[in-house]
Amino acid sequence: MKIVYRYILTNFLKKFIPSFVIIYLIFVLQTFWLYYDELAGKGLGLLTILKFLLYYSPFVVLNVIPLSILLGGIMSFGSMSEKSEFTAMKSMGISLKAMMKALAPMILILSIGAFIFANTALPYGNYKFSNLRRNIKKKMPSVAITEGIFNDFKPAGINIHVKKKYGDNNNRLKEIIIHQKVNGIPNKVIIAKNGLFKSDPDNQLIQLILYNGTFYEDLTRQQKKATERKKHPAMKTAFKEHIINIDISSINKVDLDKTSISAAHHMLNVIDLKKEIDTLNTNYKKKKESFANELLRRNKIEKIVNKSIDFGQYGTINEILSDTTHFNTKTLSQLYNRAVQKTEVLKQFSKRKETYFNNQKRKGNKYKHSFSEKFTYPVMVIIMFLVGIPLGAIIKKGGFGISVVLGIVIFVTYYILSMLGKNASEEGAVYPYLGAWFATFVLLPLGIFLTYKAHNDSEFARISNFIELVKQSIKDRFQE
Repeated sequence: MKIVYRYILTNFLKKFIPSFVIIYLIFVLQTFWLYYDELAGKGLGLLTILKFLLYYSPFVVLNVIPLSILLGGIMSFGSMSEKSEFTAMKSMGISLKAMMKALAPMILILSIGAFIFANTALPYGNYKFSNLRRNIKKKMPSVAITEGIFNDFKPAGINIHVKKKYGDNNNRLKEIIIHQKVNGIPNKVIIAKNGLFKSDPDNQLIQLILYNGTFYEDLTRQQKKATERKKHPAMKTAFKEHIINIDISSINKVDLDKTSISAAHHMLNVIDLKKEIDTLNTNYKKKKESFANELLRRNKIEKIVNKSIDFGQYGTINEILSDTTHFNTKTLSQLYNRAVQKTEVLKQFSKRKETYFNNQKRKGNKYKHSFSEKFTYPVMVIIMFLVGIPLGAIIKKGGFGISVVLGIVIFVTYYILSMLGKNASEEGAVYPYLGAWFATFVLLPLGIFLTYKAHNDSEFARISNFIELVKQSIKDRFQE
C-alpha cells in the first residue's frame, strides 16, 4: 500500500511542480506587461525591476498554488485513468478516497502554508510594492499623469489635464489643459492640441513643449486700480509652440526605498486587520452620534426680536411654525424665509455627511473583506484538490490540452466569482465577511459532487468527447 501511495504522490508532484513553475512565470510576465507603462522610460535598473516583480510575487503565488493543484490533479489522475492504472488500483481494493488520502498530508501542508503566506508575506509584499510603485511614479511626469483628470504637478506649480497619452514612453500628449499657479492660485489657463515631454539625462530640467494652443492670463491681480481691472481683466494669446521648463532635481533624488504608505487594508495581517476594524467601527458610531446631535442643534431658529412676543431663545422649526396665530405678516414671512434657509442648509449638510459615511462604510467593508480573504486562500487549496482529482479520474485524459482548458475555465470562474464577491462586499450589497467566501460557496459543492461521482465510477461528464466533437465540427466547417 505504501508503494502505491508513494507512486500516487510522485505522479502528482511530477505534474504539480512543472505546472507551478510555468504558471508562475506566465503570471510574472503578465504582471510586467501590465505595469510596463509605469516602468518604461524611467531609467530604472534591473535590480529595481526585479524588486518590483518580487514584491508582487506573494499575490501571484497565492493564485498559482490552487491553479497548479487543480492542473496537477487533473493531469495526474487523468493519466492514471487513461493508462488503466486507476482501474488496476481499484481492483486491488484501493478506492478513490484512499488514493486522495495519499495526497491529503501534502495538501494540508500547502493549505496551512497558504494561510501563513497570506498573513505574512502578502501584507509585506503589498506594503513594499505599493510604496515602490508610488516612488517610481515620481520619477517622470508623463507617467505620473493620468488621462481624463486634472493632475497636480507640484514641481512646476501646474495642474495638467490630458485627454490621451501615446508614444513609445507615453511622453506625447493630446488635447492638453493646464492651470498654472502663481503663489498657489491659478492665474493662467493654457489649452493646446498636442504636447511633448522632453528630457536630457545630463540636465536638471524637463521641457513640456506645447503646440498649437492658446493661453489666457488673469490680469486683475496685476492692476491696482479698479478701473484698470475692468478695462483689462484678462489677456489671450495664441501660440504655435510654447515651452514650460520644469525643475526635476527633486524628482531625480527620489528614494525608491522610501515608505510612506503603511496602513492600507491589503498591507495588514489578521491581527492588525481586526484591530483596525474595531477602531473603524468605534469611530463610525461616534461620528454618527455626533452627526445626530449636530443635526438637532442646527434644526433651530434663532430668536426674532419682537417686544410683544417672547419666542424663547431657541425653538425648532416645527415648534415655531406650529402656531402662527401670534405672528404678524412681516414676522411670519421672516420665519418662513429662515425656515427655508435652514432646511436648505440642513439638506446640504446631510448630503455631505451621507457621502462621508458611505466612504467610511466602504472603507470598513474593505478591511472586513481582507480579513475574511486571508482564510479563503487555504480553503481554495483544498477545494481545487477536491475538484481536480475526481475530474481527472472522470475525463480519463492526462495530456495538457483538455487539462489546461478545464483548469483555465474553472480558475476563471473562481476569479470572476471572487471579484463579484469583493465588489459586492465593498459596496455593502452583501455582508462583507461573506463576500470573500462567494467563490468558495459555489465551488465547494462542485468539488463534493465530482468526488461523489468519481467514487461511484460515473461517466456523466464525458468532457473529452464533447471537446473532440467541437474540434471536429470546427475542422469540418473550415474544410467546407
